[in-house]
Amino acid sequence: MDFEQQTTEIAVSEHAQKLGGLAIQLGYQGSLTVGALEDEIRFYQQRTVEACLELGKRLILLKEITPHGEFKQRTEMLNINERTARRFMTTALKFNKTDNLSVLKAAGNQTKLLELLVLDDEEIQELSDGGSVNNITLDDIDRMTASELRKKLREVKADNVAKDQLIQKKDSKINELDANLSKANSPVEIQKRAESEDQGLEKAALETISTESLMLLNAVMRYQNAINSVLDLANEKGIHQLFDRIDESVVASYQRIAQFSQNLGIQIDFENMVTPEWLFPQAEAVSEAPNAEEE
Repeated sequence: MDFEQQTTEIAVSEHAQKLGGLAIQLGYQGSLTVGALEDEIRFYQQRTVEACLELGKRLILLKEITPHGEFKQRTEMLNINERTARRFMTTALKFNKTDNLSVLKAAGNQTKLLELLVLDDEEIQELSDGGSVNNITLDDIDRMTASELRKKLREVKADNVAKDQLIQKKDSKINELDANLSKANSPVEIQKRAESEDQGLEKAALETISTESLMLLNAVMRYQNAINSVLDLANEKGIHQLFDRIDESVVASYQRIAQFSQNLGIQIDFENMVTPEWLFPQAEAVSEAPNAEEE
């Protein structure tokens, strides 16, 4: 026996062992030949849960036993499209457990059983143990039609997706708020905030001073207009004693203003304000000139 033939026989032996192990795992006790499997697949092409499982088992074995690329052709010859074949095989793998018999019984037919493929293993186990999955129990599955079960499972799936998205959005918002809070509490941001608050207070204070100054100036203008009106009346009517009273009133008013400035600790030279030195440059030059007589 040459080396190539020996290698081929070893490969065939290993594949046979793998195939036998898969058959034991699926609980299959029939013949492991292509012809026998195809005959049994045709036999189990009926609308019962048991047939669905048995059909799925044999499709799995047929896929394993046929050369690569031939499985699709063989399922097509059996009038089973590729998608349906995969669903049958998935059903056999998912429900091929003795503790899932209660779920199979509740499903009752192939169509409803295929709808239950959207459930994961933990959910199927929960149903088998008498519990509920998203408010669906075995009694609900038994009572519903295939279309009602399909609609209910799709609604549940949509709700779960929506809840997951909502949780993700909330987590994202929490992370964003946490990041913003961490940033807000950083020394740099605290300093910026303090500077910003100081600038805001300064701006508000300057606006207050500006507003009050304008109001004071407007009041002074009204006072001046009132004084001028009284002066005009005194001139027109010849009431000369009013002139002295007006002088006294004006002096008293501006003395009060001068007193206010002193209370604020602000020294104001009213004389220099009224007659600033820059208005009389010639007088200043004369005062600084040398005295001719002294020379």
